[in-house]
Amino acid sequence: MIKPNILLALPLAIGVLTGCASNGQDGPNLADTQAVNIPKAVMAPSADDLKAEHRIIMLPFEYAETHHASVAYTSYNELEQAMMSSGNSMIERDIALKMRDELLVAEKTGKYRTSGLQAADIAVMAKVVKGGYSSSFSERDSWTDKKGKTHVTPASCEFRADVTLHIRVYRLPEMSQMGTFEFDGRSSSDTETNNSKCPITEGQVNSLLKNASSVAVREHQYKLLNTLVPPFFVLERRQKPGQRDEALFRTTLSNTKGAKAGAKVNFFRRELKQNPLTNEQTVEEILITEGTITKEIDSNGSYVLVEKEAVINKLQLGDVVKIEHDRCPDGFYWFLGSCHKSLNVF
Repeated sequence: MIKPNILLALPLAIGVLTGCASNGQDGPNLADTQAVNIPKAVMAPSADDLKAEHRIIMLPFEYAETHHASVAYTSYNELEQAMMSSGNSMIERDIALKMRDELLVAEKTGKYRTSGLQAADIAVMAKVVKGGYSSSFSERDSWTDKKGKTHVTPASCEFRADVTLHIRVYRLPEMSQMGTFEFDGRSSSDTETNNSKCPITEGQVNSLLKNASSVAVREHQYKLLNTLVPPFFVLERRQKPGQRDEALFRTTLSNTKGAKAGAKVNFFRRELKQNPLTNEQTVEEILITEGTITKEIDSNGSYVLVEKEAVINKLQLGDVVKIEHDRCPDGFYWFLGSCHKSLNVF
């Protein structure tokens, strides 16, 4: 007889192995829906706004020690790929290299002066603040079980690498700070040996540091991606006749900009606010509700399912749509404090 607690544990175990992947709620069939007239937001985007992309420049990562080079190289490549896959427009590396010195000066002075057209809207800077490794030796051990069988654990060395990156994000040209983040990662390996000095080659050290760098980016990139997430917009509302608690909203978030079935998005309303003390005006984004991207995705946009009549009726043409990035990237799941690769068991 299978115990009830084992039955309850099975779905959890399967979910952990597969990463609890979800294709999202599709809602009503698109072919069964009709367009619904809805008002246009006061601060709806113009035609130029719809075409505009905020451009991000990521400077080569700073590092002080020679063996940190592999950390800087690996982290830069993986973080750049993550940002591009999320719909961000990245400035070419050669331009970033040319702008490096002036942006580092601007970070210290708080003033960024540029001649001609501004190359980027946001600057991402990073420094490798830690990139070291350690080793520990375990002597041979043995023990005998109740049946008299002897079990032997060979002598071995464990090697561990730890990496920490300090990420800074600025809005250009005013050099206003958008956020700072710490990315840390760890990697380890072990080998059987009787040598208590635990010798290790430079290549093995670099491999450990690269793996730790990948872990750092993988487990913390969501912080940066959710800060840099580009705005997309509501274009249309569609509903099945007589159905009030479900609606599909056409958005400009396309498959080339990171739209994926099942992903969560947030809807915002742009409003002009005035500081009562300085009379300075700023545009703020007020959260309205959330939705789920359906399977209806193409190169021009996607349909997002929103439920509950009250919030459906609040959304207007031109409202802002932003994807919310998960704790772990696609293909990984969060379990016991870290991201693990999902396994396809079916």
